[in-house]
Amino acid sequence: MLRYFRINDPYRLLALLVLMILAGLPILVESPDLTLQELRDMVVGERVGNKILYVDLVDRTPPLMAVFDGVLDFLFGRSLVARHLLALFVLFFQAAYFALLLIQNRAYNENTYVPSLIFGLLCFLSFDLLSPTPELFASTLLLFALNNIFKEIEFRIDRDTITLGLGLFIGLASLIVLSYLIFLPGAILVLILFARTSLRKIFLVLLGFGLAHGIVFTLYYYYGNTIELWQNFYVANVRQASSWLVSLRTLAWVGIFPFLYFLLSLFMLTREARFTKYQSQIFQVLFVWLLLSAVVVWFEPGIAPHSFIIFLPPLAYFISHYLLLIRRKQIAEFMLWFLIVGVVATGISVRKDWIPGVDYSGMFVRPSELDGEIRGKRVMVVGEDPGLYQHNSLGGGFYDWELSRQYFEHPEYYEHVIRMSRAFEEDAPEVIVDKENRMEAVLERLPAIRQRYQKEGNLYRLR
Repeated sequence: MLRYFRINDPYRLLALLVLMILAGLPILVESPDLTLQELRDMVVGERVGNKILYVDLVDRTPPLMAVFDGVLDFLFGRSLVARHLLALFVLFFQAAYFALLLIQNRAYNENTYVPSLIFGLLCFLSFDLLSPTPELFASTLLLFALNNIFKEIEFRIDRDTITLGLGLFIGLASLIVLSYLIFLPGAILVLILFARTSLRKIFLVLLGFGLAHGIVFTLYYYYGNTIELWQNFYVANVRQASSWLVSLRTLAWVGIFPFLYFLLSLFMLTREARFTKYQSQIFQVLFVWLLLSAVVVWFEPGIAPHSFIIFLPPLAYFISHYLLLIRRKQIAEFMLWFLIVGVVATGISVRKDWIPGVDYSGMFVRPSELDGEIRGKRVMVVGEDPGLYQHNSLGGGFYDWELSRQYFEHPEYYEHVIRMSRAFEEDAPEVIVDKENRMEAVLERLPAIRQRYQKEGNLYRLR
C-alpha cells in the first residue's frame, strides 16, 4: 500500500476516499450514542434560525459554529448518520488538501500522497472524530492558514493577500472554537522567525484576524446587542474552566500508536533526513504547530479525543517522513501495516469498551429521569438536565444553565423580567422543568404568564 500511495498520481485520492468510507462503515451503520457536543449542536441549530444568538438564545456557542449548526439542521435535521457522513467527507477533504499542500510546497524530496493516507488513517483513532464538531470545521480553516504560512516563508513576496488571508483564516477559526486564537501569536512568531516578516505584514495579519471579529461586532452593534455578545461569547468561553470528558488513560490508549510513530520519526529525521533550507523550515513550522496545538487543547473547555484533531496534520507529516526514509521496502510496508492494524484495532476496542480503564461515558448524553414522561415537546429546563432535549426541542431560549441561571436566581432586576417576559411571549415552552422551585419568584413578577401554566409537582404545563 505504501508503494501505491507513493506514486505522484492525484487519482490515488479516489482510492483513499474508498478506504475511508469502508473504514467508516461500522460507525455509519452502528452509530454510537449521542454525545453532549452533538446534542448542543442540534439544539442550537434548531433555534438559531429564528433567534438572535446570545440574546434570545442564551448559549456560549461561537457565532460561526452556530451558523454551521443552523445549516446542518436545515440539511439533515437530527440525523446522526447524515452528520457523520458529512464529517467523513470533510476529513477526506482535509487529508487530500494537506497532501496537495505538501506537494505544492515541496516538503519532501519526492511528490507523494502518503501523507493523505496517514492523515485519513489517523481520523479513525476514535469514533468522535467522525462527527461534525467545531474542531472539525475550525481545523479546516487552519489548514488554509498553514498554506499561507508556507507561501509567505518560501516566496517572501509583497502579496498582502497572503498575510491578510492568514489572519482572516485564524480569525474565522476562532469564531468556531475561541481557543484557536492562540494560533494568532504562534503564526506571527513563525513569520518573524522563518520569514523575517516586516512590521507591516504583522499588522496585516492582525487586520485579517480583527476583520473576522469586527464583522460580528458590527452586526451585534447594529442591533444593540454588543454587551450580550461580549458576555455570552467572549467572557463566557474564556472563563469556562477546562475539563476532561474522558480520562487521561483513555486518551493515552487512543493516541499510543501515533505517539510511538511520532517518536520514531523524530529519531529517524535527526539521523537520516537531508533537508533543503526550505524543507527544514517546514519541519520546524510543523513542529511549532504541534506545540501550539497542545496549548490549544489544554485550554479547551471539554477535552475529548476529537479535541486533538488539530494534531493530525503535523503527525501525518512526521509519520509519513519516517515511512519514506525507511530504505528497505519490506520494512517500510510492515511498519505501515503495523500502524494501520494498531490504529484500527485501537479505534474498535475503545468504541466497544474492550480495553479496561477506557471510559467514554463523560462524553455521552445521560438519559433524563423524565424522558419517558415528556417527549416531542418544547421544553425549558430550569437547571441542568441536557438529556431531556434528546427527544424534545428547546423552548424559551435558555439552554446554557451557567449563563441562564442569573435570570432565574435574580428576577428582581428589571432587565431580567423583561427578558423572561419576551421569552414566554415569543417562544413559550410547553413544559417547564423546575426541580429546585426557582420559577415561583419569576412568575410572581409575571402574573399573566402564571395564569397560562398549571403546576404539577416539579413541572409547569402550558394550559
